[in-house]
Amino acid sequence: MQFLVEFTKDLASLTYRDIARRGLVTPFIMFLSFLTAFAVTRITAYVFPSVNLVIGKYHIHHFYYGIALLIISNWTALITNRQGPRIIAAVLFGVGLGILADEAGLLLTCTSPLTLQCNYNARITLDIFVVLVGAFLSVLYLVPALRGFRMLAKHAHRIVNDKLR
Repeated sequence: MQFLVEFTKDLASLTYRDIARRGLVTPFIMFLSFLTAFAVTRITAYVFPSVNLVIGKYHIHHFYYGIALLIISNWTALITNRQGPRIIAAVLFGVGLGILADEAGLLLTCTSPLTLQCNYNARITLDIFVVLVGAFLSVLYLVPALRGFRMLAKHAHRIVNDKLR
């Protein structure tokens, strides 16, 4: 029972307050912005598939917006030490990464400029999304998860030793 109480208390490390205490607010904001942008972009592309920006004979895909936001966010993060602009940079980075990740399938499956066999819904988009979510979750929650596993291992070790005695 003691283990269960300790483990429940340790679940508090999954809260925003603990993320702030560990100094991970910026990655948390980036993660939320990334998830939101990816979802909004994907839903918009499904609901309004014919809405495109065409300038002359060029179809401007939304990954260009993502690249521009990534450049702006990185530049902003490099030139300031103030918290406000850094939070704005974190939001821009997350949104830019989400928009860019949404079109990963399109970018990676275009076979040649002559045939333009591109697949917006390629499986690689989901794979990249999962890898990016995993990277964000690792940054945010790896330390608490390791602490939980260590606590679980100690408890299991104690149970085994008690049974062997």
